[in-house]
Amino acid sequence: MERNLNRHRTYMRKLFKLIESKGYTIECECEDFEITKDEAIYQVDDAVIYVMDKEGYSKGWILFSFWNDWDESISDYIASLDETIGLDNFIKTETN
Repeated sequence: MERNLNRHRTYMRKLFKLIESKGYTIECECEDFEITKDEAIYQVDDAVIYVMDKEGYSKGWILFSFWNDWDESISDYIASLDETIGLDNFIKTETN
């Protein structure tokens, strides 16, 4: 299982890098509690990742689950993030 967790963590870090490279910030939560990016990577089984613009407004959310296989860990997201950060392309590129 440890190898799978490492792949999940790597995938999440790459996702964070993509979001930040597009000029957005990240807020995370687990079970309705705000958590840090590090907590999302290392301490929880599921996290909601919010893509935030410079004014602090959410552009959308991504549900990330460590329960799924690593390449299916992005289990749901708002479709507008495909335009905002190129999420569909990221998923296809990273999981092939």
